[in-house]
Amino acid sequence: MQTLHQLGHNQKWGLDSYFQNTIGDGFIFGAYNLPASKIGSKISGYKWEDLIEISLLDLQFYASKKSDGGKLSTYRFHPINLNQVQETIVDGITCVEAGVNLQLSSGFQKIIIPSFYQTTNKSEKNINLLKSINKLVQKIKKSHQNKEFYMTLCVSKDGIVDSSYIEKLLTETTDINMCFDGYYIVIESPKEYKHKIPTDIRVLVNTKKIFETLNKQGFKTIWGYANWDALLFTSLTDIQYITIGTYENLRCFCLERFLEDQAGGPSKGWYYSEKLLNFVKAQDIEILRMFNCLDIIKNEKNIFTDIILNSSFIWNTHKPEVHKNYLLAIDRGLKSINQKPLHERKDCFLRQINNAKNIYKILTEKYRVLLSDESSDYHLNYWVNLLNLSE
Repeated sequence: MQTLHQLGHNQKWGLDSYFQNTIGDGFIFGAYNLPASKIGSKISGYKWEDLIEISLLDLQFYASKKSDGGKLSTYRFHPINLNQVQETIVDGITCVEAGVNLQLSSGFQKIIIPSFYQTTNKSEKNINLLKSINKLVQKIKKSHQNKEFYMTLCVSKDGIVDSSYIEKLLTETTDINMCFDGYYIVIESPKEYKHKIPTDIRVLVNTKKIFETLNKQGFKTIWGYANWDALLFTSLTDIQYITIGTYENLRCFCLERFLEDQAGGPSKGWYYSEKLLNFVKAQDIEILRMFNCLDIIKNEKNIFTDIILNSSFIWNTHKPEVHKNYLLAIDRGLKSINQKPLHERKDCFLRQINNAKNIYKILTEKYRVLLSDESSDYHLNYWVNLLNLSE
């Protein structure tokens, strides 16, 4: 397994963390933040030749012609530039082909085939598009046999809770005639109040099923916009590439981001604790400091933790150290689980969960500190439930 930086706003932080701190194994650039004119040029001070061999490009066709914002319109073939009456599969295929050709001519070794967000009521259209793109890629692969082609599979928030839809989708994507080397999986989970990651057991079960089925059928997988719950699924199945992102919109796919310009709200930031398997609000860090129990949630051997948990640090979500703490921790956590044989991973991760639950208990019973909402252990029992279902 390798980790790939999902780059977006302040992409320099991801680039720096790789080149300066050896975090991650490569990058996925997004068209929303990368102008077409920058492909082939120096990016954030790094030479293109140092980037291209370890980079992929997500052209982010998700919202099709309804797309809005960012640098998407700088790609002439992007659906954002289609007029409002164009909406046939033929138009879509033309855009997809141009996007694939751009990546091939630019020297990318792994090609992400762009596709569109489809709700469950458009499943037939989605399947027809998948088959049409497959025929296109079959032709392209004949002259590019040294490249790997990953088809974008964007699962909507109504789709990920619908097991029959997931079953049908997997039947089509694993058809013997599919020529793709793998799939670039992007999942939109329904939003949950005061939760950063999903706890709906339907989402957890179906997410596991997607990666497990594709893996068993011999397809490689790239998990785009992955959050820290990737730890859970890494303990249950093999995923070849998992993205790690700084801001929340790079760890949690949301179609609205591509439909309207969404400025981030004010935030002091969040601290990711490996010991709690959770993010903790910056405001809660000060509470833990007041109760002299900050050390029990502190990440070990993490230079960014040492910086941001120092009492002199002024918290702000737009400081790179806040995000690099997470990047280092999640990269280390994913690889620690993955290095074990698959049959040992579940029990290993169960121990990590139990340790996290025990620390929450110590905070409550010994120090009388209550962490609430996103900072609480709301997700851990749901993770245990999924692990227990996966016998």
